[in-house]
Amino acid sequence: MDNDQSSTVVSPLALGGAITGILVLIFSAIYLFFRSPSSSKTNEVKNENETSKTESTTKKSSSSKVVKQDTKVVSKFVHPWLCVSLRAHTGAITGLDFSHNDKYLASAAEDDSVLLWQTKDFNEKDHKHTRVNIEFGQANHVAFSPDGKAFLVNLVKENTIRVYKFEKRTDGLPTNVKSVLDFPKKNESDVISIGIACTGKFIMSAEVNNKIVIFDIKGEVLGIVETHQGHLNYAAVSPCGRFFGSCGFMSDVRFYEVCFEKSNGNFKEIRRAFDLKGHNAQVTCFSLNKDSTRAATISKDNTWKLWNADVDYIHKQDPKCLYTGTLTHHIQELALIVLSPDALSAVVSIDDRMMFYNLSRESKPCEQDIENVYPETIRTLVMDNTGRYVASAAGRQIRVFHNIAELKGLIDNLTETAHTAKQLALKERIEEQINDARTKINKVLNATA
Repeated sequence: MDNDQSSTVVSPLALGGAITGILVLIFSAIYLFFRSPSSSKTNEVKNENETSKTESTTKKSSSSKVVKQDTKVVSKFVHPWLCVSLRAHTGAITGLDFSHNDKYLASAAEDDSVLLWQTKDFNEKDHKHTRVNIEFGQANHVAFSPDGKAFLVNLVKENTIRVYKFEKRTDGLPTNVKSVLDFPKKNESDVISIGIACTGKFIMSAEVNNKIVIFDIKGEVLGIVETHQGHLNYAAVSPCGRFFGSCGFMSDVRFYEVCFEKSNGNFKEIRRAFDLKGHNAQVTCFSLNKDSTRAATISKDNTWKLWNADVDYIHKQDPKCLYTGTLTHHIQELALIVLSPDALSAVVSIDDRMMFYNLSRESKPCEQDIENVYPETIRTLVMDNTGRYVASAAGRQIRVFHNIAELKGLIDNLTETAHTAKQLALKERIEEQINDARTKINKVLNATA
């Protein structure tokens, strides 16, 4: 009887405890059921916000890069002196040259091609060109023959010279371009320059390790010169066709004369002609005017110089420095210089900028300093044989500028001549030339106004 009562008493207590436990479990489950999703949702939202923020930052950064990149690609360079921008190469341009008759501009590039452009199209909307594929190699430099019917290239892989000839269509565009001759390989290190004399008597090939090889037009070696300049930065044949020069690690520029017999025109010798001495660091580039009476040099000492090279070098007379200009922009990578045929203007490129100088005045003023011509360093700089155009290249683009500094120099020079002219007819002729130059300047500037 007592056991039954005890059992009866405990059972309600146990039952109550069990019910309480069940209720606790139910409420806990309900709480967790409603609390957990909310918490998960909050965490999800937090994670999504963080992810969204990260993605937004990434997109913003990427967008900036893309926009910046796109801007670099599609942004249009504009300048009053700019004549035309040419772009058709798919690889970086390594060489430029104007033909002697100024009808063509040749561009060599890393895309295994040479493009021949017509200069008469520079002021037109369409810029026609002939593409020449360089078989089994890349052309690193290009130079026109004096007659304008052929051009030379330096083959990078073969490290030698190849000659191409071409014909002209009725519209003047080059056609039927064919390889006609490969020179024997005589350069061991990388070729930095090639050139051909305007007389057609010799061809130069200069390599970085101080060796310059002189060939005849058939590819026969006339002579080899070791310049002993540490290494070569640049070499060129003079516009007059008598000399070739080189500059390198040393602070001087050395010129050599290629001599031929007067009686029969046969090759005689290569002899040291004259040096340009005066810089305090290595010279990166030089240029001569048409008759080689003036020279211009640029150096890593942050100066450029104008020289009188019209000297009696046979009797050891040295060229004299006429002017030294200090560059306001420090050379970071590469500096180039070109002198106009009549030495009335010079153009300097330093990294990505170009400076046009008027040499007719004693102070040699910089008529135009153009910044950010390209997004990268200018690798080649040339002037046509009249001083009218200046072409430069960086990356895959070519920009051709009107040389307004040359026209201003011409006006200054003619004005000074007019003051001393005594004949009325001469003064009138000079005045016509001055007016013509002014008209050309106004035409260029008004076209971009």
